[in-house]
Amino acid sequence: MDQSPLKACPSCGGKVNGLVLFPMNFLEVDRARKAAASLKSAKRNRNRKRKGSMSSDGPAPKVTKVSFDQDAAEGASKDGSSVQRRTGRWTNEEVAFCDKLMEKFRMGQLPVVEKVKMNELLGNMLLSKQSRLTKKMKNAKLSSQTYQRSTGFIADHAEARLFSQLEESFFKAIQCQQEQAEIRFHMQKEWREMFTSICVKFGQPLDADAWLNSVEEMDRRNAMVKDAARIARRKLMTGMALNHDSKNILEGVFIEQTHADRALTAQSVTAAANLGSLEELATIDNDELLALLGDTICADVTGDAPDDIHIKSSSLHGSPFLGKVLGYLQRHGVPFEHVDAWVPSFVSADGADGSEQLCRLCFAGSATTDTQIPENNGHAIKINAENRFHFHAFGDYSQKFSFDIGCGLPGRVYQAGIPTWEQSVQNAPLNYFERSGGAKQWGIKTVLGIAIPSPNVGRIVLVLYSRHNREKDQELVGKLQDEFTKLMPSPKWKLVVDMSPAPPPSSSRDTHDDV
Repeated sequence: MDQSPLKACPSCGGKVNGLVLFPMNFLEVDRARKAAASLKSAKRNRNRKRKGSMSSDGPAPKVTKVSFDQDAAEGASKDGSSVQRRTGRWTNEEVAFCDKLMEKFRMGQLPVVEKVKMNELLGNMLLSKQSRLTKKMKNAKLSSQTYQRSTGFIADHAEARLFSQLEESFFKAIQCQQEQAEIRFHMQKEWREMFTSICVKFGQPLDADAWLNSVEEMDRRNAMVKDAARIARRKLMTGMALNHDSKNILEGVFIEQTHADRALTAQSVTAAANLGSLEELATIDNDELLALLGDTICADVTGDAPDDIHIKSSSLHGSPFLGKVLGYLQRHGVPFEHVDAWVPSFVSADGADGSEQLCRLCFAGSATTDTQIPENNGHAIKINAENRFHFHAFGDYSQKFSFDIGCGLPGRVYQAGIPTWEQSVQNAPLNYFERSGGAKQWGIKTVLGIAIPSPNVGRIVLVLYSRHNREKDQELVGKLQDEFTKLMPSPKWKLVVDMSPAPPPSSSRDTHDDV
């Protein structure tokens, strides 16, 4: 390509009125991903059933194959997103295509910007780890070769046809259909991006509207996959926590469960059985998770997210009082990252006509800090998205609970008025920490409960949480109690009219509290 806009087609010599960049095609990669996710789930089930049994034919033969590597550091793309790099053996077809790609690189016959290094181009086009390239071509000195353009395209028709055939043979040699579709899609994207950069540099007019729309669609689909998987994970974890904490509910501890919650709990138990162990939840990829849980629990990748997603951000539960508490925690480096409040509310006694009222502690909001103190008590660092996800989910889970006075951690702190610092609550029995199932799912390890005097309700309970093991600090506890008392928490009640059929009396609440 000359360094000026095209006036005539370099192939046929015809007049050029403009260039059009074709959009991406998502059909093949969508089908391959869904098929692969379903296959993984089925294979996981079969492996679980065969677990512990020995094959009479002896150990399976070792198979070496090209796979995706999860190294996010080396797999970071230009825009900072995570990309999976391929490892493993080279097929003959990949070697042939790579050799031709290197040949055209050295001849300057590719639509590549100048001064791009050979190893960078090969790594991006083949989605290969740099160590895989170096091992295959030890003496090629890939990093020392930079691109110098001559024509910028393959002028010979026979050579261009051969290049395309080698590329197609490389795709077809990949046995995994999902990997084949993803590499084909990725390479189409790379060629288009490089060609667009060349056109911009030379001032070549280019109709790229359809291409840009497909790029936006690609970003939207990627975001939807991540959101759907995040929603599915939270639902699955909530169901597992409810299954644990509702098995032996102690007297005076109430869990408000809707019909949807009970169905979710049952489905989560089934999904956990398919996983083989709860620890495997963190190891499966997004596509497999969506296939494992099915459409009834999460959104389809190509559709819209469901309305009932049970992921109300705990920031919505916040209040001016909790905001002041967070501000103090962050200013003074207090080693807790999440806080919620529990206030006394009056509910009708079981079996009563409504005239007798009982006092019960109800959830009144939660909030998460922006920073956290490392476990070694170093300087505060920004809390990452994963930890924030866990705290928000735990906040949503906690609002399902309420406690009679003297029952549960909030009820005990409220009754005694004495702070309590509890460690390893994720492994605690229910009579020690009534939300231990939720603590285990979302990594809560240390809990501090403090009774705070209130000018209009007498007393509220503030509970602080950390995903780290925090050694008890009695001096800090006393200081926090004094400082939070100065904030003068004043709960306000709002009347809530529930038009749905009345739930069982043991789980009913007729007030909503906001601190």
